[in-house]
Amino acid sequence: MTVALIIGAIAALTTLVGVCWVLYGLLRQNGRLLMRVEALETAIEHMAMSRGDVKTTADPSLSRSRINRAGLAAGTAAPGFRLPLLDGGHVSLADYSGRRVLLVFSDPTCGPCMTLLPRLEAAARHAGLPVLVISRGSAEANRTKRAQLGLSLPIALQAHWEISRLYCKFSTPMAYLIDERGRTAAEVASGGAAILALLSNAAGELSLGDAATQPPTSRLTH
Repeated sequence: MTVALIIGAIAALTTLVGVCWVLYGLLRQNGRLLMRVEALETAIEHMAMSRGDVKTTADPSLSRSRINRAGLAAGTAAPGFRLPLLDGGHVSLADYSGRRVLLVFSDPTCGPCMTLLPRLEAAARHAGLPVLVISRGSAEANRTKRAQLGLSLPIALQAHWEISRLYCKFSTPMAYLIDERGRTAAEVASGGAAILALLSNAAGELSLGDAATQPPTSRLTH
């Protein structure tokens, strides 16, 4: 009787393991199929963009994704990254530790981005706030656009959408203000007007902070 129970238990366990293995195989295969479909959709989209058929600045293939696309909430710890710079070398978020930085996501094929960046550079210079542009596209395309616009802003390159995915927003232009503690200081700013307003508000806060640290003016008269 005991032997029969043991054999039955082993048979049941073997069947359970087999079922689990089959389910794992199916899930793995499904994941591969989804990745291939997404890659195919992205390739089709890029071909359409190269022909000028697509006018939007966001990637429509991402609109069907199940990941968060609403952006990070204010106060969220900003995801770290390390990216190659257009002029050589690398840059990381940790390089800005202890100070504020405006991360601006751009694309050389994005018309609104190209309109924004010269204005943003001038405003950032006046505000005294560092700006890091995180761009998609090839190094050659970004160098060409930078030369056309006469920009000197540092430009870091993400290969596809890997950093945009971390920051839960795929449209361009969009920006995050990262505070001294490495957290998002405000909600994501989408569009040129919103980004310039975010920079202006940050500059105003910096001015108030500088004024607060100044010693009081003496009121003694002679």
